[in-house]
Amino acid sequence: MTKYFKAFKKDATCRGVKFKEGRTYTVEGEPKLCENGYHFCKDLVLTLQYYPVTKCITENLYAEIEVLGETVFEQPHQHKGCTNRLKVLRFLSDEEVLKLVDGDWNSGEGNSGDRNSGDRNSGNYNSGKWNSGNGNSGYMNSGDCNSGNRNSGNRNYGNRNSGNWNPGYMNSGDGNSGDRNSGNRNSGDWNSCDNSSGFLNTKSEDTIQVFNKPCLREVWEDADIPDFFYFKSGDDCKQSWQDSYNTADEEDRNKVKLLPNFDAEVFFELTGIDLRGDTK
Repeated sequence: MTKYFKAFKKDATCRGVKFKEGRTYTVEGEPKLCENGYHFCKDLVLTLQYYPVTKCITENLYAEIEVLGETVFEQPHQHKGCTNRLKVLRFLSDEEVLKLVDGDWNSGEGNSGDRNSGDRNSGNYNSGKWNSGNGNSGYMNSGDCNSGNRNSGNRNYGNRNSGNWNPGYMNSGDGNSGDRNSGNRNSGDWNSCDNSSGFLNTKSEDTIQVFNKPCLREVWEDADIPDFFYFKSGDDCKQSWQDSYNTADEEDRNKVKLLPNFDAEVFFELTGIDLRGDTK
């Protein structure tokens, strides 16, 4: 038997239903998250996303429950579940609750993980609050290394992302700088395809702009990009380009002139590196 946790108001009610210890509860129909069924979490501290407190975690009542019916879980981490039948095994005392969420080396309050400076984290090394992942500076993240809020993926800078490496908001894909994308690497919004700078697209763009001219994406992806393009940026972008170019060998420098649509005038405007009239 797998035990889960369910939170209630202090009077043992949840959504208007009064729960009692030792009782089994059933709802008709298939369970559906946030619509039909009884909700629960795999860790007690995760319930705080749905039953927040102002000062102390013991402002709520908590119970160990057994899932007996059909069950669905929130994806991708399955921290929250919903079932059409459960049994309340027992309510936890305030002392038991505080012991469950008492981690080590925490400067915040109500942490079940370790080395948290924020409050009510079940993960480790969090400076934000209500995180179940690790290394988060934001709030209510179930992934790792997020500086945004309510992310279930990893290394997100925006909010409500379920993918990874998103500086945008509400993305389920990866590497999106735009918002509400289900595809990957989109700089526009509401795209289900990949690599789109536009809006509401389902098909990826076959062409991109290179040196201000159209270029097939596959041609660009096959290009030999000079190593000095991956420079260590500084305060002055052009100076960074020039420093990197000046330390590159001749073979690597010459690669830039073989790039699709190479335009020396555009390259000079972008970088300050003057290859105009260079015919080598």
